[in-house]
Amino acid sequence: MSYLDFFGLKEDPFKITPDPSFFYESLTHRTAKNLLKYVVENGEGFCVIIGEPGTGKTTILRKFLSELPENYISALILNPNLAPEEFLKTLLDEFMLPYDKDISKNEILKILKIFLLKNISKGIKTLIIIDEAQLMPVETLEELRLLSNLETEKEKLIQIILVGQPELEEKLKLPELKQLNDRITNKMFLERLSPKEVEKYISHRLRLAGGEKIKIDPEVYELVYNHSKGIPRLINVIMSKALMIAFLDSSLEIKPIHINSATKSLSNEESESDVSFYHYLLIFILSLGIIIALVYILFQTGGFKI
Repeated sequence: MSYLDFFGLKEDPFKITPDPSFFYESLTHRTAKNLLKYVVENGEGFCVIIGEPGTGKTTILRKFLSELPENYISALILNPNLAPEEFLKTLLDEFMLPYDKDISKNEILKILKIFLLKNISKGIKTLIIIDEAQLMPVETLEELRLLSNLETEKEKLIQIILVGQPELEEKLKLPELKQLNDRITNKMFLERLSPKEVEKYISHRLRLAGGEKIKIDPEVYELVYNHSKGIPRLINVIMSKALMIAFLDSSLEIKPIHINSATKSLSNEESESDVSFYHYLLIFILSLGIIIALVYILFQTGGFKI
């Protein structure tokens, strides 16, 4: 019997993939989703959402995109570490616009402008959404600003949403990006979940996965908060491990001992990972030293000639 069957679960309630069907509207996540909705409905040019790793940025994006009306079309860029022309070609791919292999930058911009104007004439709004935007090179961010200049007398042809980690905020403060930063009037920072929200978050995900049989010791919520610091991804990792431990313990109740065992196990896994890295690094260094020594000996004895 699998642990899902044991607990009567339809699916894993604490998977770490950004599944919008499991979206929990904490105060900060609701605010972010409402900001995105406001920006696109009012034709704002830029919007920026910043959050630490694991705070639910991608999940918010997925939820937001799943609720967009039919008169919106979007390009979601998940790997934005691209040079300007590569980025523009990626946009053509996302919008399924054909182009020649050796197309010039000017021709790309013409294709995009024609596409955007056609969308506007049909009442379709076009969005460019960049996830992990802190990875974008400065010159590509500047290209994005230039792209935002495309507009009619009444409205922008394109709206741009940047989502990234705190490094994005630092990058936008660079002198080279001052013009871009000055255009960003809608920006928010995702907060971590409060202790009460952690409790509601866990209950919410269990309920959606069909975990009515599972009981939670009240002390569990405080322990999870202390270990995760309110970061959703860490909550998922801890609770997923705790469920497995409770299953092995044949317990339908998640107890403090299960959380403590889970966090200890996770800490050991991280330590073993670090040890493995340094172990292989040491082997590499020793092997390299032996090779260098052998080559030196061969040179000295005349057994190796170039």
